[in-house]
Amino acid sequence: MSQMDDWLVGSKTRELAERARRVMPGRQSNLRAAEEPPVFVVRGEGQRMWDVDGRELLDFALGMGPNIWGHGNREYLAAVHTQLDQIFNIAAGMLQTPNEVYLAEKIVEHVPCAEQVRFLTSGSEAVQLVIRLARAFTGRTHFVRFDGNYHGWIDNVLGGRSNPDLGAVPYAIESTEDPMHTEGRSASAFAESYKIPWNDIERLETLLNQHGERIALVIMEAAMTNGGCCLPRPGYLERVRELCTRHGVLLCIDEVITGFRMGLGGAQQHFGVTPDLSTFGKALAGGMALAAVAGRRDVLELLRTNRVVNAGTFNAAPASMAAAVATLTMLERDDGAAFRRIDAKQSALMEGIYDIARRHGHPVLVQGVRGVFCVHFTELSVAHAPSELARHADLSKARRFRQLLIQEGLYPGRGDRYFVSTVLSDAELDDALRRIDVALGAL
Repeated sequence: MSQMDDWLVGSKTRELAERARRVMPGRQSNLRAAEEPPVFVVRGEGQRMWDVDGRELLDFALGMGPNIWGHGNREYLAAVHTQLDQIFNIAAGMLQTPNEVYLAEKIVEHVPCAEQVRFLTSGSEAVQLVIRLARAFTGRTHFVRFDGNYHGWIDNVLGGRSNPDLGAVPYAIESTEDPMHTEGRSASAFAESYKIPWNDIERLETLLNQHGERIALVIMEAAMTNGGCCLPRPGYLERVRELCTRHGVLLCIDEVITGFRMGLGGAQQHFGVTPDLSTFGKALAGGMALAAVAGRRDVLELLRTNRVVNAGTFNAAPASMAAAVATLTMLERDDGAAFRRIDAKQSALMEGIYDIARRHGHPVLVQGVRGVFCVHFTELSVAHAPSELARHADLSKARRFRQLLIQEGLYPGRGDRYFVSTVLSDAELDDALRRIDVALGAL
């Protein structure tokens, strides 16, 4: 361990880390990230958590998004427990519960694209189902994905970079510099899709004009919550919708992070662009393992007729469904008061970081959407694509800042992301800004 690790890691954490090395191959999610001290959490409350040595951390990772209610939210837990008392002994699998119907109805009510809903366990599974549905519905073979968008860890959607050779067929290319690079990938995985830069409508139009007859699906984030929290250029999403319709291509907006964080209708409602299909996860069940595919009836009917198979023992697992019903019920209350609380606290946090950084002489870009934002050390006033950030942002300064924040007891999400819960208190907000001030002062 480094000297900073020695300062941060207590005796119980050190003991657990040594035990873990003997029986576990690293952390449970191993996307490439800078080495940092291990954290073994034993308790959480609000937007705080405590490790096995009693060290307090302000938690702005929130499980990388799913924990919309903060830690130990009594209202959420009570609502889940009430339903679990009724279905505790019901096994998952082919049995159904009334919660499945109720939750699907709620999603159809709120999400613009949703005419039918299928439940799954993880976002990665939901993405693969969308690809299979699109191929079956259109009779075409390929799909389109974008730099900086993340759609799960499966071979055909993980990593690769768009080919800078504009004359080449735009299959993704391998690069060991790619943070999503992996050994062991199927040799044919990248041949399933085309990969191009996001937010570049000309590239998409050219691709569809040249290869549209082979393309079943365009899958994308509406805002790049996995790629620097970049926002779509004005008119970009609308043009994507128009081009997909013109070429008979299904459009999927991946709402695994934005769904039920940006609002009950997700990013598609916020931006006013309705896709054919959408994937959901993370906040849908407030932290429990649940995902969903929602979309057009004529596409999802392929599941009912068994033309498309989607098996899964834990699809619509009763405990997760109970958590999702509790989450949507709480989000609906008082005309979306939970979202207004997020807006108020997130705006104050974003503005506070910007002001503190400028006071310390660090130019920053603070950008994002409701529920999640990113901090970048750059003179840019707005970034529309990861390539812009790569050219202009000071990544080494960002790494040092993250280390200093953890040293001060504030834990950001990976990718310089900050997730805001509905229960971030004024005291926690002030405490967070104080710790950020110390870290920026030492940077």
